[in-house]
Amino acid sequence: MKYKLVLLDADGTLFDFDTAEKQAFEKTFKQFGINENLERLHKEYEIINMAIWRDFEQKKITSKKLRIERFQRFFAKENLDLDPKVISPIYLKNLSKGTHLLPGAKEIVSFLFGKCELALATNGLADVQNPRFADSDLAKFFEHIFISEEIGHPKPDPEFFEHIFEKLPHKDSTIIIGDNLTSDIKGGNDFGIDTCWFNPNKCTNESGIVPTFEISNLRELRSLLI
Repeated sequence: MKYKLVLLDADGTLFDFDTAEKQAFEKTFKQFGINENLERLHKEYEIINMAIWRDFEQKKITSKKLRIERFQRFFAKENLDLDPKVISPIYLKNLSKGTHLLPGAKEIVSFLFGKCELALATNGLADVQNPRFADSDLAKFFEHIFISEEIGHPKPDPEFFEHIFEKLPHKDSTIIIGDNLTSDIKGGNDFGIDTCWFNPNKCTNESGIVPTFEISNLRELRSLLI
């Protein structure tokens, strides 16, 4: 193996977050009697949710406030008479059950298992990430899971990575693999470790953030890491 430690992002890299999130959204709102226009409402929610997670990456909002604020903004925009403090925990519980994996995820993780240390490194909420990971087909392959909310710092913050390397001193032989240029790749680049951008849709990179490697299929990691 070229690396002693492989850090893998969760959502959008191993887990099919889009499917899990849409199902959680629809299930939650149906529980509150909203059955119409769910497709349009979900798209509007996604825009707000993506923006608030960018704020989280930049440390403009805490994970505690994020839970409620995204629904406050969404309900205000859509003029929905719902209580964010009631909706949020139900939505998160539904989301925590979404263990859908992306194509090739289990295959590549099982292939790497035993050849290096594997660790999950995710920006996320602990009460979502911990149960969904524990219930997934990937749990048995990972020795470590690092969640930004538990660490107290999000990717790309250097303190997120400092926490990891306090426990796993392999900085000189580590790669992080993720789909997010501004958190996974920038975070890894800034901290001085190799990075691999998972870009399944072959999007054009106009960010100025340059990964060490780029792949569009998780199976490419076989030749890249060995």
